[in-house]
Amino acid sequence: MANTKTRAPKGKDRTPRGPAAGKERADKLVMMRRVQRIQRWAAGINPPTRAELAAEFKITPRAVNNIITFMRELGVDIITAPRVLDGKLAYVVRASDFLKLDMTVAEAVASVHLQQAVLDLPLAGDGRAAAEGVSRIAANLGDHVRGKLKALDGRFAVRMLRAAKPPRNEAFRVVIEAILENRVLEIDYESPYKPRAGNASGASSASSARGTGTDADPDLTPGLGKARRIESIAIEPYGIFFARRSWYVVANKRPGQGMRLYKLARFKRVTVGDATFTMPRNWTIEGYLKNAWEIMVDQKAAPTRVVIDFDAKVAGNMVETMWHPTQSVDPLPGGGVRFTVNIAGLDEIQPWVLGFGRHARVVAPKELRERIRAEVRAMHDALGPEGSA
Repeated sequence: MANTKTRAPKGKDRTPRGPAAGKERADKLVMMRRVQRIQRWAAGINPPTRAELAAEFKITPRAVNNIITFMRELGVDIITAPRVLDGKLAYVVRASDFLKLDMTVAEAVASVHLQQAVLDLPLAGDGRAAAEGVSRIAANLGDHVRGKLKALDGRFAVRMLRAAKPPRNEAFRVVIEAILENRVLEIDYESPYKPRAGNASGASSASSARGTGTDADPDLTPGLGKARRIESIAIEPYGIFFARRSWYVVANKRPGQGMRLYKLARFKRVTVGDATFTMPRNWTIEGYLKNAWEIMVDQKAAPTRVVIDFDAKVAGNMVETMWHPTQSVDPLPGGGVRFTVNIAGLDEIQPWVLGFGRHARVVAPKELRERIRAEVRAMHDALGPEGSA
């Protein structure tokens, strides 16, 4: 019987199928990743040599040449020039729009200047990682946008209160790793500041944090109180957030000691343990803090309706600011406003009310009114007779 198999006509293109097509796509992906890596590296202050690229990608120097040729065909202005560090010939990328980020000026400000403005502030969390990320974004901006950002130098700033003792970069990284993998953290934790006996203001601060399940005391000058105690503990990190001027870890203290807030700056040592934990379903930081005024969560207290009348002097500030998710602001005769909020615990809102002085009047609850009245009297007594130093 004659052979009935058909063959593709000569000269016709054959469409790759199966593994061959997949391999081709994989090869292109690897090539583009290498191109991006070379582009970033060669645009930096320590550009790579051919030998360094070969070692980086575990390929031959000839294969490196092929990648460089491919980059030039794509329009990358890449040359060889003596490296400033040691004089060795290295690949240098000159001004090019290849692989540049197509950002507006507003997007670039949010991605670069905003990040740069907080690099030396605690909000950065991991300063080294933030700086590297900003550097990579800036290196890939188009010349026009980069020029606009340059024109903003010295005319853009973020001003925040600074913690006297910011967290270590490595602590931030370790905590993030543990959160992502639901792993228990083993930490050496420094106790909060404890004032010497007789320090009335410090004693007040310490008492206000009792029963809140938090170590969130104010940042006071170190060395003025008693020696701080270091406690070795294991915690299950549920999440991390920034508030006021510090990073806080929301965690369940082992074994079965309940939820706590731990200030990251007090982590003297932190390692990721082998043990894992199971997160509660649908748990979120916002849900955990929903009844807190700021960060202190009084798990024993039910939400309390707080009502405060503000006069016309500060009414605008109250209307324009979202102080709490449960707030409502209603007008009063004379231009003032009535501010209503539902929170659990009064420790944090008390100093906030005092900060408005005579422009705020507590309507409810009675406990908060009494606290404010007692504090004002104590402040008056602390001032002493008129004319005294």
